[in-house]
Amino acid sequence: MHLLLALGVTILTAVALNIKSAAVASSDGNWGGAVGAMIFGPVVVFFLIHTILYYGTRLVRRKSPLKSYSRSRLCYISAAVAILGVIGSLGQPT
Repeated sequence: MHLLLALGVTILTAVALNIKSAAVASSDGNWGGAVGAMIFGPVVVFFLIHTILYYGTRLVRRKSPLKSYSRSRLCYISAAVAILGVIGSLGQPT
C-alpha cells in the first residue's frame, strides 16, 4: 500500500505541475515529450531511487528485518525525491 500511495502522489503532482507545458508540447505534435514529462520520467526516477534506497538499506542492515519492496516506508523518501525532480525540471527551458 505504501508503494501505491507514494507512486500515486508522485504521478498526480507531476501531472498537476506539468499540465500547461504538456498541453503546449502536445499541440506542437510532441506527444512523447508531454507523456514523458508527466508520467514516464517521474515514474522512472521514483523506481530508480526506491530500488537504490531499498537494496542499499538491505545491504547495510543485514540482520534487522526489512519489509518487502512494496511495503517499505522508503517509498515516501523516493516519492519526495521524484517530486523534487519534477519541481526542478519546471525551471528548465524546453
